[in-house]
Amino acid sequence: MNTPICNPLEMREVFHLEFLRWFGRKLEAGRYVLKGGVNLRLFFKSIRYSADMDIDIKRAGLEKIKKTVMEILEARGLAVSLKSFGIERIIAPNLEKAKQTETTQRFSATKRSGSAAYFGGKIHLLTAAGEDLFTKIEFSRRGLEGSQVVEPVGSEILRAYKMAPLVVSHYDVVSAVAQKIQALAERSVLQARDIFDLFILSSQCEESDQSRLKMSRSILKTAYDHIFLVEFPQFRDTVVAYLRAEDQKAYSPPAVWDEIKLKTARFLEGFKR
Repeated sequence: MNTPICNPLEMREVFHLEFLRWFGRKLEAGRYVLKGGVNLRLFFKSIRYSADMDIDIKRAGLEKIKKTVMEILEARGLAVSLKSFGIERIIAPNLEKAKQTETTQRFSATKRSGSAAYFGGKIHLLTAAGEDLFTKIEFSRRGLEGSQVVEPVGSEILRAYKMAPLVVSHYDVVSAVAQKIQALAERSVLQARDIFDLFILSSQCEESDQSRLKMSRSILKTAYDHIFLVEFPQFRDTVVAYLRAEDQKAYSPPAVWDEIKLKTARFLEGFKR
């Protein structure tokens, strides 16, 4: 069975999936939790692809994670599995430049243009088409931010890539909602993706789930107010650009962004009652 030809968004997702497969072989599910946009994409039917991946860690030291990640990135088996998707080579990060602290480890990538050098530790995905794609994997030890569950990745995603089943530890829907509300309320620079992600989650959060969410009214009010401060150009550039071509057509009209903000605001109003 032939492996499907992937576009750049899918190549990053394939890399994330295969990295999680290898990572799960080296670290028990109880010691890590997938969060953020990749969690929403793999488990909550998000149509938004993510350039980066975020993971919370517990009971695993800085050196342990550094060694594990570098072993995975340099493994011949990972390189072989990715090659069939059009990723010819992985360039591992320069750990002298990547952020490595007791609370945060960042294995990040920045896009190169010509001979220009950009800051940060780099993971490059060099493709058969000559592209140099970027991604970032960040591990945090600030403590778990909710309830974790261990489940198989959605079969529709794996089926599209003709991949074997994959089980991953990730945050549940209530935790994902809480994290997104917190981010929307507290980021120094507001992000359209937080609003869009809450819009996606709103259709999967039942009333029983809403009753489990414990957030202060001030956080909810601030997040609510911030919804209306994010303009369409940012949504177009940072969210629509990370959708499939057919979804980009559906979400490109500015009126759609207005409707997304209104629905997300109504969703947050449900928590304030």
